[in-house]
Amino acid sequence: MSGIIPKFFGQYLLEKDLLTKDQLIDSINYQKSKILKLGEIALQYEYLSDKQIAKIHNEQKRTDMRFGDLAVQMGLLTAAQLEEIITIQKNNHIYLGEAICACGHMDEETLDRELNNFKEEQKAVPPIEVMIKEDIPVKELVEISVDMTEKMMRRLGDMISKSGQIKREKECIKNLGVISYMEFKGDINARYVLNVSWDIGFQIAKRTFKKDDLPYDEELIKDTVSEYVNIVCGNIRSKVLETGKKLEFQPPVTITDKTSDSLAVNNNEYATVIPGYTQIGNYELAVVTRI
Repeated sequence: MSGIIPKFFGQYLLEKDLLTKDQLIDSINYQKSKILKLGEIALQYEYLSDKQIAKIHNEQKRTDMRFGDLAVQMGLLTAAQLEEIITIQKNNHIYLGEAICACGHMDEETLDRELNNFKEEQKAVPPIEVMIKEDIPVKELVEISVDMTEKMMRRLGDMISKSGQIKREKECIKNLGVISYMEFKGDINARYVLNVSWDIGFQIAKRTFKKDDLPYDEELIKDTVSEYVNIVCGNIRSKVLETGKKLEFQPPVTITDKTSDSLAVNNNEYATVIPGYTQIGNYELAVVTRI
């Protein structure tokens, strides 16, 4: 199995010393200023109000549906309005490479060469579907957990993540900052574990409260990560119920690296750990089952 770690293009350029951190931040901010979300476009064209957008976002926490599809299902947008909004969004989309050039941090020839090199390097990273083998305990739950964790990272934390090489932990899961876990009971007995860095936890908190200038508060971050896990597991449960299996869960338990540097894995347990990589920091998702 490949040892190449999934990366984002910006991270690749930093490691190659082709871009400074300040130049990358400048380019990302420029990119964000040009990319409008569906809700922002709908608000701009007066198809949706702030209150309706908030209602859709709240509903997204409980269902695995995209913003536009959910807005149509809820009767807040017509199919024609959604198509118009998506077209506007596509016409205004800008890639990070384009933003880097627009900010004057790299010429197009260098960008094209390095983008091709980056894509070639990342071809060695196997897709998560390939890495989740048939012999992994509760394979279906692992697949659903990875999918829902990544989707909620994007929806609730405004972070795109990539999954890395799956591994098995036999003794403990080392705390990256905040660990929150929930016990599943029913037709599947397992533990969902999310292990995030403080940076990722803070990002989730800022997006949850919609405040970029949110004061750094470790207790608030801990509570927000706990609620995030609660939302993810609620969606996991809904997906499992669709397969005809029964699944219930207990309230989340959260610890920090200030209280414990790891979460123990018992001798009779199998911990499937999937590293996650974002532009803000790294995290780990684990599904722990008894063997």
